[in-house]
Amino acid sequence: MHFQASLTEYMRRRAALWRRRRTERFISSLPTEIQKDIGWPSGGAPTRAAHRALHADLEARWQRS
Repeated sequence: MHFQASLTEYMRRRAALWRRRRTERFISSLPTEIQKDIGWPSGGAPTRAAHRALHADLEARWQRS
């Protein structure tokens, strides 16, 4: 049962990551003025390297479980 719980948690985190990336892409596609109005960071969407770092962190946490 431990394996199933770990797998479920991993899949939950992956789904959350997918939803977050989808939201980031959507907000980044909005005009700059709207991004500023809603308080989106001025640097734009996170870089691919930031996504890889987050993914590596999630993988490491999952493997420790």
